[in-house]
Amino acid sequence: MSSETELYAALSASVALAAIVSTKIYPDAIPEDKTPPAVVYQRASTEPVITISGQMLAETARFAVTSWSATREQADNAADAIVAALAVADHKPAGRSAGIDPETGLFATTIDVDWWHTF
Repeated sequence: MSSETELYAALSASVALAAIVSTKIYPDAIPEDKTPPAVVYQRASTEPVITISGQMLAETARFAVTSWSATREQADNAADAIVAALAVADHKPAGRSAGIDPETGLFATTIDVDWWHTF
């Protein structure tokens, strides 16, 4: 199982998040045929854990998990549900930021999280 698979499982198991975005949780980008509200997750970086003999035992993956919505309130509410879903999976947010896409007018709230994954 990959870090992405584990993250998706944690997010998709959240009843609170599903109440806002339904099943619209996607890697990388919202598909063109889907409309917000939705959640997108992207791997921002990976730090491998390697033994002195060169064997990779684990990794810490930094993810940006972004809620997109037509309103700031809904984007923030979805982000709160993301934080709660991460807590259930025993992961704490590493940061939170907000933004807006000027082309679409959609609001975004991004939660950064470090995900520890063993092989």
